[in-house]
Amino acid sequence: MLYFNCCIGKDTKERNKKMKKLIAVLLVVCLVFAGAIGYISHKNDQVQAGEASPAPVETPAAEASAQPITIKTPDYDLLYAKYEPEQPVVTIGEEEVTWEEYFYMLFTQARQVTDYFSAMASYYGIAQNWDDFMDEEGTTTYAQFVVDSTESALTQLAAIERFARENGVALTEENAAALEEQRKSDIAATCGADGTEEDFEAYLSTIYMTRELYDRINMLNQLYQQNYIQIYGENGELYSDEAALKYLKDGQYISAGHILLMTTDPATGQALDEDAAAEKKASAEKIAAELQAIEDPEALLARFAELKQEYCEDTGKTSFPDGYTFTPGTMVSEFEDACSALAEYQVSEPVKSSFGYHVIIRLPLDVDKVMEYSEDGTALSARSIAANAEYGSRLQSVLDMLSLSYVEGFEKINILDYLK
Repeated sequence: MLYFNCCIGKDTKERNKKMKKLIAVLLVVCLVFAGAIGYISHKNDQVQAGEASPAPVETPAAEASAQPITIKTPDYDLLYAKYEPEQPVVTIGEEEVTWEEYFYMLFTQARQVTDYFSAMASYYGIAQNWDDFMDEEGTTTYAQFVVDSTESALTQLAAIERFARENGVALTEENAAALEEQRKSDIAATCGADGTEEDFEAYLSTIYMTRELYDRINMLNQLYQQNYIQIYGENGELYSDEAALKYLKDGQYISAGHILLMTTDPATGQALDEDAAAEKKASAEKIAAELQAIEDPEALLARFAELKQEYCEDTGKTSFPDGYTFTPGTMVSEFEDACSALAEYQVSEPVKSSFGYHVIIRLPLDVDKVMEYSEDGTALSARSIAANAEYGSRLQSVLDMLSLSYVEGFEKINILDYLK
């Protein structure tokens, strides 16, 4: 994911965390977003790659480990045999969940933990146990996490389905075509180019999955996406101007453009000598004076764009040609303070920061301006981000209304009882 250029960005790590939280509108369920097979195939590839690696990365912890670390894993066959596949074990809302669906989720969550244990042992020489606490507060063990995350995954899947039902969302012919392509791709990936349906079902059985469950999870993956598209549009274009603008104002967003004349060498980070820095300051003052003399907003923006192209040394100007839209606390303080003090279309005096001299123009908020880029490089406008945030909030509301309960006679799983 790309963020604002370092010339004015204040805390990239904190900004990354905020945006990831914003775009991930639900707790991450790998099965939903990667598809039914994507997660397990990815994990298998990781394990195989790890076994083929000639040597782990050496660290002090690894060197200090005198004995090989044994990773205990659950006896999945023994655990799976505990109940009949079609036996209802959980109720979410009014819907029953069978043992085979519950177990598959449990299996995938447990595989995540064992893969993590293996990575910590191989690369850092650190032994982890299922009864270790995984949080600083000491409230959740890894064994308990597997059960908790299984419950969470199942509830989220139910929330996606209920959201679609309540909002009249149905899969389209395009979704059906995507599901067919997914099936073909998964068969080829797991069984080879000549794999058959029978081969595929045999493969699914090795990961405790039926064909019906495979189809259901992939269907819910498409439904999750279709919920958003039908209500908000492919890129949030159906989200109203009024609602998107309210989102920006409520979030105290600011939009501004700047012309940066750097007083540091971008290649070395070293400060320019006094004469060179003074020359930059004089240029900034000249630019600011010229822009401040233009009263017509349209003419001002046109001239600002010309001068920016000629003088601006912020490498982010290519990715964000229309300026930056940001929240308080994400830019260097000098830049933010100057922006906050300006009225719309007002131009600042040169503002000195550790990067150089900024000539800033405060801009009106525009919901269709690019604010960020997603991990796949897709440009995200304020409108699309606001739509994502609302979708996440609405899904969370459905999720909050769903309660999970175990049916009478079902014993909540304790992974510690099945380790081998």
